[in-house]
Amino acid sequence: MVIVIIAVAMASCYQNKTSENAETPPLLPFRTIQGEAQGTTYRITCVNDTNDFTIPVDSILKRMDSDLSLWVDNSLIRRINDFSRTDTVFAFYDSTKFFSVAFDISREVWQRTDGAFDPTVYPLVELWGFGLSNAGEVNDTEIDTALASVGFEPSQIDMIELESGYKYKETQIRKGNPTSKLDFNGVAQGYTVDVIADYLSQQGVENYMVELGGEVMCRGLNPQGEPWRIGLDKPEGLIRDGLQAVLTPGNRALATSGSYRKYREIDGKRLSHAIDPKTGRPVEHSVLSVTVMASSCAVADAYATAFLVMGLEATSEFLGQNQDLGLEVYVIYEENGTLQTLVSPGMENMISAVEAPAQ
Repeated sequence: MVIVIIAVAMASCYQNKTSENAETPPLLPFRTIQGEAQGTTYRITCVNDTNDFTIPVDSILKRMDSDLSLWVDNSLIRRINDFSRTDTVFAFYDSTKFFSVAFDISREVWQRTDGAFDPTVYPLVELWGFGLSNAGEVNDTEIDTALASVGFEPSQIDMIELESGYKYKETQIRKGNPTSKLDFNGVAQGYTVDVIADYLSQQGVENYMVELGGEVMCRGLNPQGEPWRIGLDKPEGLIRDGLQAVLTPGNRALATSGSYRKYREIDGKRLSHAIDPKTGRPVEHSVLSVTVMASSCAVADAYATAFLVMGLEATSEFLGQNQDLGLEVYVIYEENGTLQTLVSPGMENMISAVEAPAQ
């Protein structure tokens, strides 16, 4: 996410003066669904729609958790992580394809970023205390041990989808490394946004905004009959201090990753939750947050995670060499004690305003 930890920042998805804080009343009828899911909040606004999608949205959120959440007992991903045999496979029927899609997107981004995005980083996430357990001080031996389990090469862990007569039969997970464990937190929220957005489109809804934990997908117009506007938080101090910028993404997705609010302190040193899969340590560079715009929220989410790991120079170089991906970015970084930004040309054209801090 672009601004420091604009990650959670975007959560307040600023919608060009929607009904709650509108200076002018909505011109179009709309319905809002909101609540808590995946350890954060979500908000869905459907414009010019009379149907209540609360139940199907809740169903999607619960099924996504049952497949991809590390926090749900006996979830599919936890059962796969617990599987440690190399002489056979973990086989299951992937009725939703949530796991398969998350795996495939992760593999592609892993390949493109030379491993900066790596869902097998889970042992390191746990080691540094950002997972299910709390950790204390970490030593080199522990890092080396955890690194031995990290690696998304097919020889380490692979997914195979079997067919019979051109019909899907089952999915198999093969582990070459018995200690390999997956963590799709860098893509799952964005992917959930995509799934909900696809569902709404299938139901004939043309104008909507889906936001989950700061990851956003917009389609059509807002209740004022205008393009959706999404606010990016400004990283000042340890609290929100107004908006860094307001974007008009059109029919595209935005995802943010940042180390501004999600961190740990050991001996007074702040450690980012972004773990470099190659060094096994939290990243230490000037980037505070990265916001990525893409056609898919899952893709935007994964690349935002990767760019936060890669840092400013590597991200800038990557964008120049991978223009075919169609990514736009808004990076906030610190230089000589001041906040600076790196904004791609396409993103610059979508900045509609910079808002003053709320009084």
